[in-house]
Amino acid sequence: MNGINNKAETLPPVFLGYSTSANPSVLRKPRRRWGVLLLASMVLTLTACDKGHAPVFVGSQSAPMKTETQTPPSQYPLQQAALPPQDTLHATQPISREARVGVLLPLSGDAAAAGQALRNAALLAQFEVANPNLILQFYDTHGTPEGAHDAALQAKDQGAELFIGPLFSQSVIAVTSVAQSAGIPVLSFSSDSMAISNNVFVTGFLIQPQVERVVAFAAEQGLRRFAILAPSTPYGQAAVDAAQGAVDRVGGVMVRRAFFDPAKANFSPVIKDLTVYTRRKAALVAEKAKLAHATDPASIEALKRLEKQDTLGDVDFDALLLPMAGTSLRQVVSLLKFYDVDPKQVKFLGPLLWQDEALSSEPALVGAWFPAASRVGYEHFVARHTEIYGHPPTQIGSLAYDMVALAAALSRQSATPWRYLTANGGFIGVNGAFRLNPDGRVERMLAIDEVTRSGNRVVSPAPTRFAQDN
Repeated sequence: MNGINNKAETLPPVFLGYSTSANPSVLRKPRRRWGVLLLASMVLTLTACDKGHAPVFVGSQSAPMKTETQTPPSQYPLQQAALPPQDTLHATQPISREARVGVLLPLSGDAAAAGQALRNAALLAQFEVANPNLILQFYDTHGTPEGAHDAALQAKDQGAELFIGPLFSQSVIAVTSVAQSAGIPVLSFSSDSMAISNNVFVTGFLIQPQVERVVAFAAEQGLRRFAILAPSTPYGQAAVDAAQGAVDRVGGVMVRRAFFDPAKANFSPVIKDLTVYTRRKAALVAEKAKLAHATDPASIEALKRLEKQDTLGDVDFDALLLPMAGTSLRQVVSLLKFYDVDPKQVKFLGPLLWQDEALSSEPALVGAWFPAASRVGYEHFVARHTEIYGHPPTQIGSLAYDMVALAAALSRQSATPWRYLTANGGFIGVNGAFRLNPDGRVERMLAIDEVTRSGNRVVSPAPTRFAQDN
């Protein structure tokens, strides 16, 4: 079976339930029977892997957690979702097998807020997928490699067979030896490819596929001369390396590469060099001097036009990659304007960090392109999270939701669930389709969005199928 199975059938009755306790290590709460409820259309689906014969699993539950004002479950409309083919499962009923998952998070220390956000999203996923045999065991890494190592040891000793987390790349590296010695897969939240190892996955949004997607799209639109301005950080270096490879693949030319120190207050010298401002300014001065004593009407008119310009001639690239966000992005965009880079002549390209409606207030970024995750599933996730917790989730929380939902769905339908983590056809999560590759990287289907004055709009939808390996 190739691609994502969208066959819709009516599901048998399912029952909600999850486990929590006051102990932060092991969450346990009495199960609640909600009656006959069907899986929602926002599902986590496992599709074809080994030679196209892997099962299809469905994961997301439509019922909300009980509140004072909730609609009685019997009043929710029945919904349909994909079912696993009958010949791919050993049983048509969910597997009755306890699965313990160690969730390694910074629940204290400087990153405690991020850890709590991940924890909330993880619990929401466990609740919605409704696998009562999935036990989440939370462990505090304290946001340090030493804390992560100790947490992994404790999780292993307490029977965890899958690690979800930790967050930081150094913590992932610290956990690796514990996980590999015990044969425990790791679904970390890091976006640093340096943390990848055997059976250790980095599920964050890596910069390389983002750059490859936006460069390929720009090339499809006829852009061939690229430049990149990046922060002098490991992230920036990874972006530059990815850009060079992506530009080479599309037959383009990397005209300029430049780095700026994000710790410095003034980026002007770097941007001045990037935009060859001195040469273009000199060209203007020379041309004005040549026309200064001319008396013919054409020369006089040309001189008047030049008086309104800061430079003569355009920069030598037609697409500029800016892998940054926040204050650095605003400062860089302002300086690009100061050094006479016209966004009507140069297309600005950004990373997934630009998936922010606030960018529409930056006039110079209107028309810019950037890779974007699917918002269809994400909007559902935001609505459910807001309904349960009273506030929207963080973007990184979606990673916890997807990884816990994946674990819950797989363990609910298979007695040997983790061998399907690298399913060839991938999965559908709240950020769209993704696939965990055997090399430890996550492959995601990304759209291309354009910044407009009224918000972002999709100009190239995300693909819906992964290429199937033989």
